[in-house]
Amino acid sequence: MLSADDFRRLAAVRRLGLVSMLLAVACLLGSAGALMLLPYAGPAGQVIVGGAGLAVAGAAFAFGRMISLRRPGVRRIGFVAVGLAAASAVLFALLAVARPEAAAYFLAWLVVHLAYAGFALHRLVRWPTGEMADEPPVALGIFISYRRDDSRETVGRLHDALSRGFDPACIFLDVAGQVPGEDYRTVIGRALDAAEVVLVVIGPRWLDITDAEGRRRLDDPEDMVRIEVESALQRGKQVIPVLVQGATMPADEALPATLVALAFRMASPLRPDPDFRADLLRLVDALRAHAQGRPD
Repeated sequence: MLSADDFRRLAAVRRLGLVSMLLAVACLLGSAGALMLLPYAGPAGQVIVGGAGLAVAGAAFAFGRMISLRRPGVRRIGFVAVGLAAASAVLFALLAVARPEAAAYFLAWLVVHLAYAGFALHRLVRWPTGEMADEPPVALGIFISYRRDDSRETVGRLHDALSRGFDPACIFLDVAGQVPGEDYRTVIGRALDAAEVVLVVIGPRWLDITDAEGRRRLDDPEDMVRIEVESALQRGKQVIPVLVQGATMPADEALPATLVALAFRMASPLRPDPDFRADLLRLVDALRAHAQGRPD
């Protein structure tokens, strides 16, 4: 669940996105008006004024659009938009000096650009690198596979943390949303089809936990966790083992034949406090890199 502070921060980011897109439209109008007030400007001057307006409009629109689309890397574009807005404000100040009769118009646009630059910079400075709650949630399909008797508490903490940085509607955690009477294999298959990344949470008992009759669950072809991992590998999903509570990667010879490929996937450790946050941010960075590198 997102806290009240998280919701306020996300609301502020959305407002910044809306303001940026409005500025983009305003910049085009402002540049057109400036060109009309500079009828005797040479070609170079017209290119500078028009180009400045297009540059600020393009950067502000891209910034606002990336916020609305929840794209990673948006903060860098925000700083570009702020820099261009500040440079454009300097240009309008020079135009006010060069054309005193139109100074009011140019000074008004100077104020607009400086106000936007200040507002956006304030938001960006309070947008710490690596902090999840202050980033627009990324829409990335994430499937979390785990054993309740092995890592329930850690997975609950992981799910809550991921919900701060990724769209909660795109995160699938076991079959809590299953309709009574529906085949859990169908539910798993449908969720995996929608997922782009599968996190296989492996705790100390993940490999050897047994059923009521003392048989290893992983050896049962109908075991839910086995079906999840098996189906993810068969579908060619990005499978990331997440090692919790000091667990190590299972050896390939200890796994059923259909799960052997899991043993060769690069794992991401998620250690207890005080290392939990640092490990979590590394995992989030990897997930965001995957989202950024996927085709649109």
